[in-house]
Amino acid sequence: MGGLLELHACSRRSSPPPLTLPSRTAPNNRARCSYRLKGDEIVPAFLGEQDHPWLRALIDERERFVGRPRHELSTRSKEPLSVVSPPRKRAVAAHTLETLARPEGKPGLAARRIRAEVFGAAVATPGLRDAVLGEVAGRLRTTVTAIDEGLFADLPELRPVPPLRQAVSPVDLAPRANLSLVQGLLARADRVTIDVIGNAVPIVRRAKLRGLIVNVAHADETTRMTISGPLALFHHSRLYGRALGSIVPLLAWSTRFALEARCHLDEGDKMLRLVSGDPIFPSDVPVAFDSALEERFARDLRRAAPMWDVIRDPLPLVTDGGLAFPDFALIHRENSSRRWLIELVGFWTPEYIARKLAAYNTVGISNLVLCIDERHRCADGELPQGVRVVWFRKRVDPAAVLEAIGETFVDQEVATGSTRMRPSAERIS
Repeated sequence: MGGLLELHACSRRSSPPPLTLPSRTAPNNRARCSYRLKGDEIVPAFLGEQDHPWLRALIDERERFVGRPRHELSTRSKEPLSVVSPPRKRAVAAHTLETLARPEGKPGLAARRIRAEVFGAAVATPGLRDAVLGEVAGRLRTTVTAIDEGLFADLPELRPVPPLRQAVSPVDLAPRANLSLVQGLLARADRVTIDVIGNAVPIVRRAKLRGLIVNVAHADETTRMTISGPLALFHHSRLYGRALGSIVPLLAWSTRFALEARCHLDEGDKMLRLVSGDPIFPSDVPVAFDSALEERFARDLRRAAPMWDVIRDPLPLVTDGGLAFPDFALIHRENSSRRWLIELVGFWTPEYIARKLAAYNTVGISNLVLCIDERHRCADGELPQGVRVVWFRKRVDPAAVLEAIGETFVDQEVATGSTRMRPSAERIS
């Protein structure tokens, strides 16, 4: 296997271009403004030490507006910073700061109640505005200012700017912004290939956990993951794009990696290439369970099947030209020949399921159960025949898994010991 080893704003001559704060839901815009092209290759405009002075100014400027309405920050953002800064990089950094803010509360209920009180008082006792607000303030035991500010507080531009979850320095913000930039570009990809040497299993596991449509091959020391990009799918492309971006921080924990993605940009199809050493913010150390879904399923299955051992991350299987990574192995304690492999599938297409089954079939694996998230179908079509499927939504039912392998599940929570059968397990035929 061969190794792979600009925001559009009006500028003024007399002052730097204005700061732009992209919204949280505009990943494609921020990606488009933060790269240059070298032939058909995308060269990301990564932030580095030279950007620390203006990043400090950006952080301080946002801090000044914490608690004030968002429209005030938006107005200020149209003016230059105190330190000259590249507008394209600044847009990415500003967006990244917003993703680091504390979750906003939901002022809708309070604002609706205040409006109902104010409008009701205005109809019942017509009078001057201040008198109506004062009456409502007394009734709700608050101040006139609080009533005035809360009247339309559920409008996005009137919501207060939330504080950051924790203090952020320019040294920390720069690689986070670089990660945000790469994730935005990957949201425009239709195909991604990642070559990993060393510590590949946590990366493959995360890709599978997030439900990515991924095929894995192995040669010598290199593990290659070929992943369908968001633009290759018909459904859930935005959600899938976020899932794809979530594996990028894990790449830093490999010995060496190289990523290549074909991205659809305004300028046409271009190639993005990342390698070890690129200044991207790393994830936390990989953990045993990457999600509550897996952890809960393992716990529930152990409780539901006391005569079976539940093995997390069994050894990958070397298939014809690749690797298969089952999520769990289920082995009977009294008869180890009774063994089942279980794989959790997130985003999927019928073709992807067919390729997965073919890979298992090349090594004679028929004792396989696929637990498929019925919410994340990404293309139309029928599943191949002969596959044992447990459909799930948010939680995998251990009773359905045991039913799929021909075991009887006795509900431990029912005093009578009656059997609880589930309709969610089936064999496609």
